[in-house]
Amino acid sequence: MEQNSNRRQRERLRHRKEILNAAEQVFSQNGFHRTTMEDIAARSEFAVGTLYKFFSSKDEMYQTLIEERFYQLRDEVMALMSEISDPLEIIKTYIQAKIDLAGKFISFAKLYTRERLGDRFTDSDLWWKTCAPLYQEVMGLLTRTFQLGIEQNYFRQDISPEDMTITLEGVTDGFMYNWLMFPDQGPFGDKYETMVQIFIEGIRQR
Repeated sequence: MEQNSNRRQRERLRHRKEILNAAEQVFSQNGFHRTTMEDIAARSEFAVGTLYKFFSSKDEMYQTLIEERFYQLRDEVMALMSEISDPLEIIKTYIQAKIDLAGKFISFAKLYTRERLGDRFTDSDLWWKTCAPLYQEVMGLLTRTFQLGIEQNYFRQDISPEDMTITLEGVTDGFMYNWLMFPDQGPFGDKYETMVQIFIEGIRQR
């Protein structure tokens, strides 16, 4: 009996993951408001009624998707950066991680870009209570890294670590958004050296 129960639980978790993956793809293409549960059911190849066994509404599914993906991205980025002590290498690792994760979770990258440019995402409790604190954890680690780099004479002392963090996000986000909007201009990953040169050379202590 216990073996059957475990198998059913694994199957339920697998179905839940498949539904969320399908929802991520549809939300990224259509946005929240133009997506229906029927759209997600069709993409996931489950009946609409099956979706409601996992999520009470489209809104709950969307919030679950955003929250779980943010936790996953936070954990992966922090794990990579925490393995390194050299400030310069931490920044390079962050840039590469952003490239890798954008490619790995391209549907979420598109969804996040779409929602971030609108008002639904950043004006909601989902952003301020869940996503923003996770985002700030990563930004906080970057700021501490820049502060350490300044103290160790890696980076310029006339730019605050907070401003360095904001600038790094601006540079990497700009290239990511351009890749998402104009993929024919080349892969995001091809811009790694360009981003490193633009950013690192701008803040390096001379």
